Amino acid sequence: MKHVLITAIALTASLSSAQTELQAEAQTAAQTEQTPAQKSPILRGTAISGNIRGFLRASESPYLVTGDLLVDKASALVIEPGVILQFTPGSKLKVEGQIVAAGISTEAVVFKSAARTPKAGDWKGITISGENGSELRNAVIADAENGVVIENTGLNLHGSSIKNSTGRGLYIRNGKAEITDCEFTDNQGAALHVSNYGEASLDNVVFKKNTVAIYNSNLGYIDASGTTIQENGYGILDMGNSHLTLKNSDISKNTVGASAADVLDNSVSESISGNANDFTVDSRTVAGALSEDPQIFGIKKRITDPDEKIGNLIKSREKESALQDSTAKSWNIIGNVMLGGNYHHVITGKSYENTFQVPGFGAEASAYLLMQSPDGRTIEFNADLSADSWNHFSPNPVTLSYTDQVNHLVLGDFQKSQGDIYMSNLPIFGVGYTMSLLRNNADMPLFELGGFFGEARRPYAWNDRHPLIYKEYIEDGELQAQRLAYGASFKWAPVRRFDATVGIIYANDEMEDPLLRDGSSRSTGEPMQTSFTMYADGNWLFYPGDIELNGSVAVGRADTADVAKERAANKVFSEAGLNVSSMGTLRQLMNNESRIRTLSDQELYNIFGDNTTLTRSQMRDSLRTLIRDAKLAKREEDSDIEDSRVMGLNWGSQNFAIGASLDWSIYKTTISAHVKYVGEDFYSAGSPDQLSDTREFGGRIEQEIRDYWTLGFAYQINVENAANHGNTNLFGLGEGTRWGFFDEASDSWQEEHELDNDRTKYIQNFSLENTFKISNNISTRLNYNLEYRTQYRPYQLQVNQFYKDGVFLDDWFAPRKGKKTIELTDNENSTTVDAERWAQYTGYAIEDYLASNFQERIFRHTWAADVSLKQGKSIVKVGGVLSIRSDYSKFYKDSLANLLDLADSTWGKMGYYFGGADYLEHTYPLSWTLETDLLQNSLIVRPRFKNYTRDEMKESEINVDEEMTIPLMNKFLTLGINGEFRYLLTTWEDDGEQDETEMDILGGLNVKVNHTKHWSSEWFAGTAMYLRPDSKRDEYTDIYGGIRVNYIF
Repeated sequence: MKHVLITAIALTASLSSAQTELQAEAQTAAQTEQTPAQKSPILRGTAISGNIRGFLRASESPYLVTGDLLVDKASALVIEPGVILQFTPGSKLKVEGQIVAAGISTEAVVFKSAARTPKAGDWKGITISGENGSELRNAVIADAENGVVIENTGLNLHGSSIKNSTGRGLYIRNGKAEITDCEFTDNQGAALHVSNYGEASLDNVVFKKNTVAIYNSNLGYIDASGTTIQENGYGILDMGNSHLTLKNSDISKNTVGASAADVLDNSVSESISGNANDFTVDSRTVAGALSEDPQIFGIKKRITDPDEKIGNLIKSREKESALQDSTAKSWNIIGNVMLGGNYHHVITGKSYENTFQVPGFGAEASAYLLMQSPDGRTIEFNADLSADSWNHFSPNPVTLSYTDQVNHLVLGDFQKSQGDIYMSNLPIFGVGYTMSLLRNNADMPLFELGGFFGEARRPYAWNDRHPLIYKEYIEDGELQAQRLAYGASFKWAPVRRFDATVGIIYANDEMEDPLLRDGSSRSTGEPMQTSFTMYADGNWLFYPGDIELNGSVAVGRADTADVAKERAANKVFSEAGLNVSSMGTLRQLMNNESRIRTLSDQELYNIFGDNTTLTRSQMRDSLRTLIRDAKLAKREEDSDIEDSRVMGLNWGSQNFAIGASLDWSIYKTTISAHVKYVGEDFYSAGSPDQLSDTREFGGRIEQEIRDYWTLGFAYQINVENAANHGNTNLFGLGEGTRWGFFDEASDSWQEEHELDNDRTKYIQNFSLENTFKISNNISTRLNYNLEYRTQYRPYQLQVNQFYKDGVFLDDWFAPRKGKKTIELTDNENSTTVDAERWAQYTGYAIEDYLASNFQERIFRHTWAADVSLKQGKSIVKVGGVLSIRSDYSKFYKDSLANLLDLADSTWGKMGYYFGGADYLEHTYPLSWTLETDLLQNSLIVRPRFKNYTRDEMKESEINVDEEMTIPLMNKFLTLGINGEFRYLLTTWEDDGEQDETEMDILGGLNVKVNHTKHWSSEWFAGTAMYLRPDSKRDEYTDIYGGIRVNYIF
């Protein structure tokens, strides 16, 4: 079967309406997430839904699929190695065009449930029906209702795993699949089902622990070689009038080897032995107990001829095969090209400049080409190009690769990812090479030697145009050095159940003389550095495959010549009380101050912490001030130090990072656990955003109580600033102690560090999750999460005698009957207060503090429930989330403060507002989806309300998303309509009621015309209005339109 080539129609940020929709979806998802460290039942990721085409990048992975994804006719989707797609309940990927999941053995493409406790049938699965075949290489499809369903098309499935489905693992009807080096495990229905006019070719495929391994229906055609079928309920289920042959295969250790309605081929019978029952004749009973065959709506189906005999089909296929063999002596070439143009008209408020969207005409182009030889060699090329009045030419990405049995060479843009602690994501523009030597008993490479070299970060030179921000020029202090990265690795996989990898990563920043770029001698926004990392990684799978272990260790450091300036900037942020975990984001904002206005609520809370009571506009204004102060501090820092390369010169325990994980399945119980240690001085260019000096411990147990009820418990503790600038607190659980268990630090240590800004922070999460599958059409979830944060902070309560703070207005100072009073005057306003109590209060002004040794203790409780109801072709989901934050912080030295019975708001004027940031938040998501041959529609409504204690602050927000697709004229035309609406109102008390509003209105219309089998065009137009009446500089409207022309060859 021909390998498939996919359309490379990647969307450009400034040109594509679909990209605008994607950004809006991601923004909405971020706004409805819980506060930063809370564990929700759904995993996080870059939110996507609706029409999709082009490339899914590993740099944006993982992706959270919030609604159905559609790759329509004449479109294609290319998924890079290492991409993870997490599907929310009921969502699916529908491919009417083409898809290529281009995973490699070390970086699979993963399609799985978005649930933190996944179960079979969580999402709908993948359907493929495009005229041009698709390819899934080194992919994992897990927890779906039906893993992959193909009809009227072809599929090449290689090196992949399909597991834990409730219906079918792979279903083929009137299509053809070539399946090589794959595994089908734990599928509750049929792992592989070949139905009417379907055809499957299997080579080196393993079926284990499925209800039915291979289900061959009427007019199904299967040829298998080197296939292992063990530990299944039924190995073979054959309904007769079908074709099934096996070669060098083993059907053993199953409950039933084969159940057939007709005589099996000798090659099948000879492969069956050692089962509880080798043969039975209950095939029709077994088939009747399985769920109904999957359906793909909206496609033309081949009508089954009841008189058709499998012998006639075999003769037809033999003729087709002979014809293909006569033409298979040369390279096969497949691909796609796209050309497009668009126009943006941007409207801003008077006196405000457009810095949001590049206006005027723009152009885009993309190309994808796959060349395959008869002996399996491939050459692959893809390019995504764009141009507008700001970026005259933007090639990203451009990649050329060559692959054969031994060599894999890639030139241009690619991603390197492996272990989280040392190489979570490293984008490279350069060259990568992997050599595979010998083969193990699983026919996988026994040894792999790999290496790469290239630019991991492009330089920004002074006065250059910022490539991502319209009308933003690179200024002094915002320059970015070119980062060159080098790496090498060696992998050993002696058996299928074990592999080990060792490697190195080296990176060096170059400013004055970058490779193939213009240099600069001015100061950069981030410190110049050289880093070196060594790592080792191992994976073990214990027989019979129920226990998976992973362990990794890395040692790394970074030497930088700008440490003094960097620490000066960090001091500004830490003294302002910003989260240390946000320092990476803050450095990015120093390079690009204008990005402050686009920060999401989630990003703002990550920076300021959920203890803040600032409004969004106040947080952004405060950030602008702090960024400018930090830049000033860097400039004022003496940069003429003789040798400031002081970070990481000596290797030690703080240069190590260690990670380990366990996954164990025992019948109906699943246990997982993980630990992570990252030293204070550890750094790897492959994971540049990883927070150093952290510890992490977590575990989860999931138990299937009944067929309809699954119960899950989870606990995790994260420790930040664990070592606290020393070699103490190895395990992270006892601040200031040597080993970091549960013992407490000495009194002298506590006294010495009482007012430190960066004390150890502990974030603990406990969750309880219940999932009930009442029937095939009704399911519900009931979840609870508790988050507990503790950290000593340098807060003190002190007497403030300035009248303007209004302390004297507290009820405790009110005149008492029979007691002396005095009169205080503030701005010509007089207030009478109790003389004795005022004297007591002001008398404490000579004391260093009223209270000290402050420990922040924050609890957040979250309850979540939802119900999903499927009726016919509609799915309705109704849910609710309630979150309560409570502040139980304490001053341990508070003997003087205990003598003053003041209100919490008054204490806030003296140093800390107890419970000031407490809130109650409730959200009620509602969705309705409909899928028929005539109409596909999705409507999502998300109202949210949040009430704070301080200043009676309240937030009211509603989000509405609507997307409709209407196929016309037998899909010659496809009409798409989409719209989004968001309204946010924030009110608070400050000398009267204050309010702040935000409103987003987005709408789009597109028409796809399928002119011929190869030619199609897409016409689109829309508008995006971001209304900010209280912040006019952030308000704009974008009106756009354009056309794309696609050709598939």
